[in-house]
Amino acid sequence: MFCPKCGQPSSDEIRFCPRCGLPLAPHAALLAGGDAPAAPPAGAQAPARTRKQIATRRAAKLMFFSVVFMPIFIGIGVGVEGAEPLLVPFFAFLAGLAWLVYARLFVDDIAPPRASRKDLKAGADRPALGAQQFVPAASFYQQPATTAEIAQPPSVTENSTRLLDKDA
Repeated sequence: MFCPKCGQPSSDEIRFCPRCGLPLAPHAALLAGGDAPAAPPAGAQAPARTRKQIATRRAAKLMFFSVVFMPIFIGIGVGVEGAEPLLVPFFAFLAGLAWLVYARLFVDDIAPPRASRKDLKAGADRPALGAQQFVPAASFYQQPATTAEIAQPPSVTENSTRLLDKDA
């Protein structure tokens, strides 16, 4: 069987492509029986948010809460008869704005690894990965050749020695 993604040949017993990691079980079932691939389970998770989306969302929350709490700090400023309490939501808003600009410009757009609750509950009693698969690797180890079985080539001087022995 060949991997549909990268074209790597592999045996039918392997569940994942050794080169790119694509799950081969649905494709093997499709090729073997002509069946449609199985639908994902009902409890399938939505795609994970990227780091950029997470950072942008946190910055927007900080800016939102600084605006929401502004009336409270205005009330505190009126109570103490000064404008110093208004600096707290102002600087929180500026921090959120700076965080937002940083996230949009410099944070990578990749999804962070996400552990499910099942994996966290599994603990040390069972591994998070599936069972190890056995792949015969006969071509990786070859027996060394024994030098006793190799035929020795004739010596360079052997023919000259024979000619000299005939002349004498």
